[in-house]
Amino acid sequence: MSKAREDAASASEVPISRWERAVGYCAVIAGLAYALPHLWWGLGIMIAYPDTPESVPDVAWQRMVAFWGMGAASTLAALATTALFRPWGDFFPRWLRIGAGLIGGTGLALWGLGYGYLRFFVAVGRVEPSAEVAASFGPWNFYWYPVFFIWGASLALAALHLRHRPRRLSAPGADVPQSDGRNRRAPSTIEVKP
Repeated sequence: MSKAREDAASASEVPISRWERAVGYCAVIAGLAYALPHLWWGLGIMIAYPDTPESVPDVAWQRMVAFWGMGAASTLAALATTALFRPWGDFFPRWLRIGAGLIGGTGLALWGLGYGYLRFFVAVGRVEPSAEVAASFGPWNFYWYPVFFIWGASLALAALHLRHRPRRLSAPGADVPQSDGRNRRAPSTIEVKP
């Protein structure tokens, strides 16, 4: 077997490590931990709501966007995270998956750290909040901001793992892995039979 064929076979059969899967599923679970409360708030169950009941929007479409829209969007984002470590993700360009994971993960982690940092100093009395901020401060904020951080950090790590994983080759003329683990030569459009 030629060196190029060996490289193609080894790159296309790269297994995903347990660590990569664990980080990926951590991002999925954190995304769902954010989504599910939004969905039950949409049903009117205000358990774990981080703000005062008076802050719930009075207008129906605002409640729909705030609860159902955010719940649905974060559920889809959590499920889309599996594209970073599951074979079906190869349908999308690698650069798109890595870029979305790094940008989204960095933003979520910074939001969780920054806002959690501010809330911590309000809680310990180092900062005097305005009346509006003090009214919206509740114990559930200590749940929400770590969720943002965990979701963001695990999403960014899953994207970095994908970035450093060898590519699966599927170019014409390269070996294409079969379900039984054997390789076959992909048909080429430039081959000429004598």
